[in-house]
Amino acid sequence: MGFINVGHWTLTNDNLKYNLISNQTTKNILYSFVSNGEIKYVGKTTTELNRRMYGYQNPSPSQSTNLRVNERIKELLKKDKPVDIFIHVDNGLLRYGDLKINLAAGLEDSLIYDLNPKWNFSGKNRLEEDIESNNEDSIIINNNRDMESQTIKTFEIILGKTYYRQGFFNVSQKFSDSFGADKAIIEILLGNDNKDSIQGNINRTANPNGTPRIMGRKGLTDWIQNNFKENDLLKVDILTNVSIKLNKK
Repeated sequence: MGFINVGHWTLTNDNLKYNLISNQTTKNILYSFVSNGEIKYVGKTTTELNRRMYGYQNPSPSQSTNLRVNERIKELLKKDKPVDIFIHVDNGLLRYGDLKINLAAGLEDSLIYDLNPKWNFSGKNRLEEDIESNNEDSIIINNNRDMESQTIKTFEIILGKTYYRQGFFNVSQKFSDSFGADKAIIEILLGNDNKDSIQGNINRTANPNGTPRIMGRKGLTDWIQNNFKENDLLKVDILTNVSIKLNKK
């Protein structure tokens, strides 16, 4: 199907490290972790490959998928089994009328179902056996996205004139530590069905106290104005430090 080998994982003193020889900044791709010809994991990302691999290399405590896959990679490397990184690049040529089709998003579900990789939660006859029964946080398994979809915190904001019209909103000090660093790319899921998303940025210089400002720009403005009235409540679910879900109260 056109997957190419772009790198591999190494382990030194229990420190996992990805090694990419090409496509470090490529976006909108399918990727796979393969060991001795066996496909262990399939995912997709809209962010740069470098950034996505860094998430597996250095998972934060709230990133359940990153933590789980990090441990699985380490287990194989400790047994002297290789773990290679393969990717499939979307060339952007697939269209339906005037609309561009995200090939990675379209193929991910079918590949996971047919290949049934051991590290994916979905697939043929796949049980969610890796969910720890004593985990106090609610874990939402989402077969359409490769992301850590563990809702860790929720807050609400009032869509006053500024937020309603200008495509951004501020995060209070209480939730500041739940977000990534300044200028980090953040994925913003729009609505409950998880079909629509936009990419934004975290801005920690706009507010004097360094709290995050979530910049969604025109995409966020259009979605808000199509689904809300001014002064409505917007519900924000924090999924990871670089991904959130927005919905109506």
